[in-house]
Amino acid sequence: MIIHLKGVEKKYGHVQAVKPIHLTIADTFVTILGQSGCGKTTLLKMLAGLTEPTSGEIYFDDRTIFSKSKKINVKPNKRQIAMVFQDFGLWPHMTVFENIAFGLRGKVAKAERTDIVHDALAKVKLEAKAAVKPGELSGGQQQRVALARAIAINPKLILFDEALSALDAILREQMREEILTIVQSIGSKAIFVTHDQTEAMAMSDSMIVMDIGEVVQTGSPEAIYHAPTNSFVANFIGKTNWVEDQEKMIRPEHIHPDPQKNTTLRSGVVKKSMYEGDRYLIFVEVDGYLWRFYHNDSYPQGTKIKLYLEENQIIPLKKSNHR
Repeated sequence: MIIHLKGVEKKYGHVQAVKPIHLTIADTFVTILGQSGCGKTTLLKMLAGLTEPTSGEIYFDDRTIFSKSKKINVKPNKRQIAMVFQDFGLWPHMTVFENIAFGLRGKVAKAERTDIVHDALAKVKLEAKAAVKPGELSGGQQQRVALARAIAINPKLILFDEALSALDAILREQMREEILTIVQSIGSKAIFVTHDQTEAMAMSDSMIVMDIGEVVQTGSPEAIYHAPTNSFVANFIGKTNWVEDQEKMIRPEHIHPDPQKNTTLRSGVVKKSMYEGDRYLIFVEVDGYLWRFYHNDSYPQGTKIKLYLEENQIIPLKKSNHR
């Protein structure tokens, strides 16, 4: 499925939650990334049919899903989508089996429903939990049930709204891998809303970065990391060292404490060293900015240090219009 948004926007009175968006979404796993209040969940809900756009058009392939001018607004249950929410949205009085089967009512025969539910449970590795209720499951298991319920209806598109934010760090990382594997195995497209840049970069074929209701950059995680559009994106995605009043930046991995070819020299004072397991993150004050670079060893606070910047990795930037 290829999704086209043409001038899609959302206003609440005089407040513009989402500015007009012109966008094509073609990749299999796409994340919408941004800070709280940037409009990413509103955009997701417009795709789902849970929030009606103020204007614009939405197409799934060549099918018109929404058009303000043509007065078309396809109901959520007719869009061939499924949603996975932050709070899982499971019915506490139903068993796991019943939760997953709920979305199949009226769509498939009862006998066929059983096979579909067991297949979905197998995909999320919860076959043994079919008869228990959600309250008896861990957070990670409840998330798997929510995912099983989503894939059971065989959607063309699965929408995830901050779906992993309620889990602890270890479970989040585990569920990232499982979600990716399952989405790839069933042949659906996924759009995943998050404010976690690490999560977005690890999972995405492509990313949509939003800031104050506006799409400010789209592209692969690698492209956005290495060539951010403006200072907001550079600061939001990855670690950034500012050069010349935020007109240029360089990533920590392109700064070295030892002489290198084709480098520019700066001097600074070490403020602290943080151990990250496989290396140290060194903080250095340079020209009034706090810079960071990686090294195998720590440096004592107050150490005067020379830093060698890879010249071809110093990236010129536009300043963000909003910050």
